[in-house]
Amino acid sequence: YDLLGHSLAGDIAVEPYLITLRSDAKPYTEFRHAGVEFIYMLTGRVLYRHADKTYPLAPGDSLFFDSAGLHGPEELTELPMTYLSIIIYPRT
Repeated sequence: YDLLGHSLAGDIAVEPYLITLRSDAKPYTEFRHAGVEFIYMLTGRVLYRHADKTYPLAPGDSLFFDSAGLHGPEELTELPMTYLSIIIYPRT
């Protein structure tokens, strides 16, 4: 997980990540945090879980969701994989 930047001021925080999962990666579907998240697949394939649904994602696919629901990569279908994850949440 590489943080590409972050907002320094204002009422809204934005955190863009470049995520790379290699052959030693393990599925993890227990992420949960405030705000919303946007994922854009660059390479590889994944079955991504959000709450009670799963979504097959391949390069060029995107997913936008409320990140308060449990989420994360459930099945690492084709590795290595890279995707952008942009998390947006209100500052407290």
